[in-house]
Amino acid sequence: MKSPVLSALGLALAVGILSGCSGSDNPPIVSSGPTAAAAEDQRVPQSDALTAAEAGQVNQANAEPAPPQKPDL
Repeated sequence: MKSPVLSALGLALAVGILSGCSGSDNPPIVSSGPTAAAAEDQRVPQSDALTAAEAGQVNQANAEPAPPQKPDL
């Protein structure tokens, strides 16, 4: 299985090559206006604290006995 990084780089290279073969001699238009905020900047910050339901699930999981180890064949 290929590394996701290599796949992304390959795709970016292919798109770059194909965009250069469009037959148009006009350079791409680059806007100098304000750019949109990245997706990370648009998220509302959330607390790392567990909710009551999550804490209940953790406590339930901690109370369950560990499954017995199966012998190696």
